[in-house]
Amino acid sequence: MKNFRPAFWLFALLFLVIASLPGSAAAGGTQDALRALAPSLAASRAPRIGDATLAEPALLAALYAQRDYKPLWTGPDDLRALTAAIAGVTEDGLLPEDYHLRALTALAGSTDRSNPEQAARLDLLATDALARLAIHLHYGKTDPRVFDPNWNISAPIAKGDFLELVSQVTAQGDIVAAAKDLAPHHWFYGQLKKALAAQRAHVAEGGWGTVGAGETLKPGMSDPRVAALRARLAASGDYTAATPADPNLFDDDLVAALTRFQELHGIDPDGAVGKRTLNELNITAQQRVDQLRLNLERARWVLNQLGDEFIVVNISGFHLYVVKDGVPVWDSRVIVGRTYRQTPMFKSNMRTVVLNPTWTVPPTILKQDMLPKIARDLSYLASHNIAVVDGSGAEVDPGTIDWHQAPRRFPYNLVQRPGEDNSLGRVKFLFPNEHAVYLHDTPNRALFERADRAASSGCIRLENPMALADYLLAGDTDWPKERIAEVLAAGRTQNIILKRTMPIVIMYWTAQLDRDGTMRFFPDLYGRDPPLLRALGAEKTATGR
Repeated sequence: MKNFRPAFWLFALLFLVIASLPGSAAAGGTQDALRALAPSLAASRAPRIGDATLAEPALLAALYAQRDYKPLWTGPDDLRALTAAIAGVTEDGLLPEDYHLRALTALAGSTDRSNPEQAARLDLLATDALARLAIHLHYGKTDPRVFDPNWNISAPIAKGDFLELVSQVTAQGDIVAAAKDLAPHHWFYGQLKKALAAQRAHVAEGGWGTVGAGETLKPGMSDPRVAALRARLAASGDYTAATPADPNLFDDDLVAALTRFQELHGIDPDGAVGKRTLNELNITAQQRVDQLRLNLERARWVLNQLGDEFIVVNISGFHLYVVKDGVPVWDSRVIVGRTYRQTPMFKSNMRTVVLNPTWTVPPTILKQDMLPKIARDLSYLASHNIAVVDGSGAEVDPGTIDWHQAPRRFPYNLVQRPGEDNSLGRVKFLFPNEHAVYLHDTPNRALFERADRAASSGCIRLENPMALADYLLAGDTDWPKERIAEVLAAGRTQNIILKRTMPIVIMYWTAQLDRDGTMRFFPDLYGRDPPLLRALGAEKTATGR
């Protein structure tokens, strides 16, 4: 059900299939009971069956009305398959109790199937569990718009989408397989699930110990905390060498293990245990489980909405991937927005490559950063190759402007001309969005060597932009590499409209996998993990998620 948008004729066919499912001998009586019960539950403010509050009463009423109130669950094997599917959602980081597991098991054990009223109630509870399961696996349990009002990656989901989705699932004979098929079919999602299983194994084994607070531990030191550090890294599989004769010695094997740990957790690999490294070491195995769960949820928000080829930027991981046929084929380090000028999450389509771009200073940078500098030193403009341009595009003599009054009302644009020192470098990539965010080159290459690359004003700086340009323009006979090189050397600005647009999605994952499957964890750069984790643990009763 990847890219789930079935045509109407397919839905009609599936409806005929589900409507023709065979019933039991008591199906007629159960059908009458469902005809009476389903609408009344939908009209109730907080409808309950047994110990469970129904999550989707309106959806149930519509679904059963479509099938003329014929029961769905006509045999014990059907319910066993459903409970198995519910139990399996832990692999996706979801909670079985969100899908009535205990209430469903209890009701199944106490229901007299020959009693139409009891059979109808069991049928409704099972279908409600399935509906919620289907929706959560395909779209996510939570609504991303709650956490980011600017979210545009997936279109708002209509109630009809839910009805159609559940109808398709119930039309299939193997409900377990149908439920599993709803989750994203993507390398990233699958690798996150494997990582979740591995972290849960650590929890089952007792997790790992902590390293006590104290002075920075450095290579060559001898300290009892070094033994605790070695034990901590060994417990998580990061340290695999033999324990030395002096366990308190910070030896070369421990330095190598710690350096790799730092690289995999978004820390500059200095081989010492400072405050940042100590905090990451003391995150528990259960906290890592929770971190993977919430990133699986973010994956469900978006991965079913993407095609076979796209660009994804992971803000928190400071990384960009080009994905084709479900796997990454190219990647690059990136620089993203500072915590006070955050890069937003959104989806767009890359349409234009600009060689030798000019840079029009954005309003926020203009007012907060640049105008005060120019007011102190007018030569800032010439030293940074910046022109003052009016509304018609004509250059204005900066000496005619009162720069001390300019911050109050500045009717001009500041435009940096193309060149080696241009803030956008030699190339930028445009994709329509309301945030004025784009990808671009940068003359400041040293920042890419830092682990923490939150250093921009919201736009995304790319480490190797020409490689991305080559990928996007591959096969475009109008723009071979030789012609691109000529334009770059000439220094003139050139817009190239892509013959094939490329979807691009800007996401936020604090757990990321490398192309080789290596798991990395990153600090929660913008503080977005805690509210999502709380929402994942909250009971959901409202129709829609």
